[in-house]
Amino acid sequence: MNWEELWQGLKPGTQFDVNGPSKCLVGVLPTLKGGRTLVPGAGRAYDAAALAADGTRSVVAVDVSPTACAEAERYLASLPLKPEVAVVCGDFFSLEGDFDLVWDCTFLCALDPSTRETWAAKMNELLKPDGALCTLIFPIGKPPGDGPPWDLSLDLLRDLLAPHGFKPTKVTDFPPRTHMDKAPFGNTVALWERE
Repeated sequence: MNWEELWQGLKPGTQFDVNGPSKCLVGVLPTLKGGRTLVPGAGRAYDAAALAADGTRSVVAVDVSPTACAEAERYLASLPLKPEVAVVCGDFFSLEGDFDLVWDCTFLCALDPSTRETWAAKMNELLKPDGALCTLIFPIGKPPGDGPPWDLSLDLLRDLLAPHGFKPTKVTDFPPRTHMDKAPFGNTVALWERE
């Protein structure tokens, strides 16, 4: 998948851009811990800005597409209050650091399924021992084999994360179309912490 090509000319609210923070994130945001936060596959950084808005989190928004990173910088500059968000243009799998929280909003479902175990290992590496991974599990119920976005489920994520000691400590189901109006699939937010 060439994400840079997909970002060329992408208008807010079209294709995979939801033109604002994920409604699922907004639904769980008050329950999430503060601290240093990572948003992989951040796109225009809508979610990164929402996570940083209350001042309890410094956020790193990462995207592999230079156009997405430029769009994120443009969006962040347009906000009346400047949230503490650093935009990093690069490969998630090359990142280093220690994070208190990672918000994965449709990042995993955009990755080729062959990279899922590597994704789980990288999340384990990037999170502090008491860190938390919050995932939007989407799309739930999409026919397998057609993506991206690739179909996900709570059981699939449990199988990926359990070898690294993670278990779901809070699971919040949202009605279909909550994350993306155009997509009639299920969406669940799960908070994962190490046992």
